[in-house]
Amino acid sequence: MKRPQKKSPLAVDPVLLVGTGLSVLLGVIFYVREDTAQALGTVAGLIGGVITLQIQSLIKEKRRIDHETRVGQMVSTIDKVPWLPDLMEPMLRAVKHVERDYKGTPAEDACRAAFEECLRTLADLERGHFRAPYGDNEVFLRLISQAREHMCVTSVPAVDLAWWREPVGRQYWRAQLEALERGVQIRRVFIYHEWTDDLDALAREQLAAGVKVRRVQVDRLPPPMRVITGLWDGACGHELSYTAAGEAVHDTFTVSPPDLERLMRQFEMIERSAVELDDEPRQADPVA
Repeated sequence: MKRPQKKSPLAVDPVLLVGTGLSVLLGVIFYVREDTAQALGTVAGLIGGVITLQIQSLIKEKRRIDHETRVGQMVSTIDKVPWLPDLMEPMLRAVKHVERDYKGTPAEDACRAAFEECLRTLADLERGHFRAPYGDNEVFLRLISQAREHMCVTSVPAVDLAWWREPVGRQYWRAQLEALERGVQIRRVFIYHEWTDDLDALAREQLAAGVKVRRVQVDRLPPPMRVITGLWDGACGHELSYTAAGEAVHDTFTVSPPDLERLMRQFEMIERSAVELDDEPRQADPVA
């Protein structure tokens, strides 16, 4: 990005001009006036004027320096991110166009709203959080393809059993088969209300492919643990977010170390409460 042009050192300071003019005026006054008291009073008034002008000049200069420093820091920050200048320049051109041609229209409000939404997204990213629409497989497929050691996930059939049989679910499963071939360990716990034949067939398909599968009855877990979560190599975590009615709305991801530690502890607690497929389910021990 282009850096702001600095003020030329040859620019004439208006305070210098005023000060020079006042000095000449004082010389004339002392030359033509014999009344020293009146002359000194005039001098005091003129000195006060010069001081005021000088203070105003210093304030303006400080504001100019602060502005140039702020702009310089912004440009420097943008230049430090290799891909950012190519995005910022067309974005700023678009904003300038909206402000110039559509000022006072709903387009101006929509433009500001777009930047405010971008700021909210970036504020989440600053904390290591980001979201994806529910059902969008792109992030999951990238995480699975990048996994090298392990993948620890839960599944809630009440939410995703039918999804596993849909094209997007089969695509997700194929990516896991490729990960298994690379030597990635996949641990999955099914959190279920009722262990049906369809669910058993799904679980055994994954078990046969090499996934370490366990199951746990939903009443054995506290409500905060009855959710779909995932961890990839301890580097990225996932939680499915729900509405108050229990409908899935979006996938939330995190790369924040405290969040990753929390998700890993939670998964290990769920896994310890679960049993293998051929083991008898443990007696229900409802947790409020």
